[in-house]
Order: sequence, then structure tokens, then C-alpha cells
Amino acid sequence: MPGLFITGTDTDAGKTVATVLLTHGLRERGIEAVPYKPVQSGAEWKNGEWRAPDVDMYQLLPEMRGEKLYTYLFKKASSPHLAAEEEQAIIDEEAIIKEIRRRSAGKQLVLAEGAGGVLVPLNRKGSSVIDVMAEAALPVVIAARTGLGTINHTMLTIEALQKRNLPIAGLVFSSMVPGEKLMEQDNMRVIQEWSGLPVIGHIPFIEDIQQALQERGRRSEIVKNWAFDRLMEGIESGRNAFI
Repeated sequence: MPGLFITGTDTDAGKTVATVLLTHGLRERGIEAVPYKPVQSGAEWKNGEWRAPDVDMYQLLPEMRGEKLYTYLFKKASSPHLAAEEEQAIIDEEAIIKEIRRRSAGKQLVLAEGAGGVLVPLNRKGSSVIDVMAEAALPVVIAARTGLGTINHTMLTIEALQKRNLPIAGLVFSSMVPGEKLMEQDNMRVIQEWSGLPVIGHIPFIEDIQQALQERGRRSEIVKNWAFDRLMEGIESGRNAFI
């Protein structure tokens, strides 16, 4: 089965929370969705080992517990290229692409989550996340904040993806901090009108989002009105674009 690539407009745009909720919503609808984080920087020391914090969020879903859902894990909380250099490591783009294809070759629908935004560098040779996205050839979901600055960040992300002819399945907006509702609603409306892209869903501000994600009922409540039918249409049309 094909998959999705979840990218963000910048750091802390809600990619990981969106990935968890998309995985949950798809699985509720009988689709064997599985999240995957190719590169994680900013590892955290927990219980005697280095942990990938985004993958730990995935494992709030009971079905994901015990799974290794990443390829590269680096300690430094920085761009992946610098975090890798700190540990004398090299990020192999082909290894990531092969892993995405392996995970999406069977019945599973892989949800690959990028690192930061689309132009985040993976090495000093000029390779960035968008190069992996183009080679993996998966439809894209953009995670975007709702607050000040998001119109610019989101439209630039859309433009970069369209220049690479990458199909965009839709947008997931995240209210990561308390904000002015009128401005947030207008930001989302402007982005939708200017881009013509479907909005798959909106994650409201929740004080302790990690606690909320632990509860199946809360996850279901958040995604109950999300446009999963539109999302699946985007996956299918995106797959056809590469045939």
C-alpha cells in the first residue's frame, strides 16, 4: 500500500501530533497505518537509554508499542546534518528511501514524518528533506500552525512542493499555543483559499496534548470530523501521479 509524507512548515508546527492523530484516525477506519520517523535529532535520555521523543509520542498508540519506528537517532537538538556530524555519522538518503518503500510494500500505509520543514539539510552536499520526499514519491500532508506568520510559511512550503511536482494530499492545522481565534480562523481560510488545498483537520489547543493523546476517546474526539475520505482520495491521486 502507498503512504504519506508528513512535513511541517517549520519546527514545532505540529507534525508529530498530526502524525499520531492521522495514524489513529486511519486505523479506526480499518486502514493499517504505521508512523515512521526517518531522522530524529534531539534524543532524550530515559531509563538508561537514548530515546526518540517523536517516536515515543507514536507509542502512545498501543498498537505501536515496542516497534522501532525510526532509522537515525542523534543527541543534538539541531538540524539533522549538524547532529549527525557531532556523532561522526552520515545520513544515507537511499537507506531512508528503501525503508519507506519496505514499510509501504505490503498492507501497511506508512506515514513518514520529516524533520522540520522541507528544506532542512541532511548533509553538507546540498541534500535536504525535500530530496528524500521527491525520491520516495509519496503524497504530502502539510502540518501548519494557525498563528501569526503561518500564511507566509505555509504558502512557501506549498510553493516548494509544487516546484518539485509533489502531490499535496491536504493540510492539518495545529493550534500549538493559545491564540486569537479570529486571526487563526482567518489564517486557515486564507491559506485554503489561496492554495486550493483541502483541509484534512484542525488540532485545537490542548494544555497537555501528550496526556490527551494517551486516551483513545480523546484522540477519536479530535479527529471525528476530519476529512479522511478526502485524504484517501489524495493518497490515490498522488499514487496515480507517479505511475
